Amino acid sequence: MIMKIRSIKAQLIVFLGSLALYLYFTGKDTVFLSGILIAVFFSVLTDSLFSYFKNRKFTVTESSVVTGLIVGYVLSGDSSWWLMALAGISAIASKHIIRFRGSHIFNPAAFGILFTVFLFGASTQWKAAYMWYALIPAGAYFAYRIRKLGLVVGYFAVSLLLYIPQAFLHNASILNILGYFNYFFILVMVVEPRTTPARYLPKMIFGAITAVFIFAFYEIWVLPEAELLALAAANLSGVLLERRKA
Repeated sequence: MIMKIRSIKAQLIVFLGSLALYLYFTGKDTVFLSGILIAVFFSVLTDSLFSYFKNRKFTVTESSVVTGLIVGYVLSGDSSWWLMALAGISAIASKHIIRFRGSHIFNPAAFGILFTVFLFGASTQWKAAYMWYALIPAGAYFAYRIRKLGLVVGYFAVSLLLYIPQAFLHNASILNILGYFNYFFILVMVVEPRTTPARYLPKMIFGAITAVFIFAFYEIWVLPEAELLALAAANLSGVLLERRKA
């Protein structure tokens, strides 16, 4: 794989990789860094094997690297190495197997993480989830480049509509709401281009649906891993909306 720096995926790899190194050097978190390396390795390996079986040629794609990086950020570094590997493998496998009209349905990283969490008891850590000072500017840039700003606007607008009344009921500051957003989830995972709509209105609806599901899963049914479950549910709903072909 030869990365072209103008590729948005290559730029995302550089950003996530640089942020991971920053977190490692500032926190001496060897477990986190090794977890990322394992997830990336098995994501790339699995994608290359699928490519070989289809085209008789090994290829390394930027998307498989991105998937592995996201898995490493979200899945707990304390998980056994084989859980990190399994998350990467299942993430890529879902991309190639679970498809509808030529496109994969689920966000690969979210699927792989959910697979290991609910079937094998893995846990999540959401590394850097609240580093808004790094994620907001970078995430806004990436969302703009892949034309997903409408999705982000829909998500934040509906989230605020849902949580502001709750803040009033609990006499909490409205500004506190902004501190509870999982910015890594919103600006890195939700905007994944291949599992979200292409036109502006469907993008806003997709973001709104995701926000509603998260609110319901946290406040009504109290389900674990509400963000990932909400994204999976939104992906299923997205089948009814316009989807960009893979």
